[in-house]
Amino acid sequence: MRKIYTGNGIEIVKRDEKYYMIYDAGEISDRMEEIEITEEEVELAKKSSMDAYNIIVKYQNEMVFGENDQQNKCFKRGAVPKGSTKT
Repeated sequence: MRKIYTGNGIEIVKRDEKYYMIYDAGEISDRMEEIEITEEEVELAKKSSMDAYNIIVKYQNEMVFGENDQQNKCFKRGAVPKGSTKT
């Protein structure tokens, strides 16, 4: 895992040739989550906290409303994503 960026309330890492945004999704206490993002979204998230926030909201909406396979890509940090064979 290689850290790509820290700022705008997020951290972006590259792991196994994929990019992940890590952010605090907790309200009262820390609850770190990570989502897989595209290379284009990496550059966008670096621009401003609002751009980073919009990316987070986009993937959260896709998780809730099931618009794509992001349900398997967004998970609490350290948790095993749905459908994973990892033990």
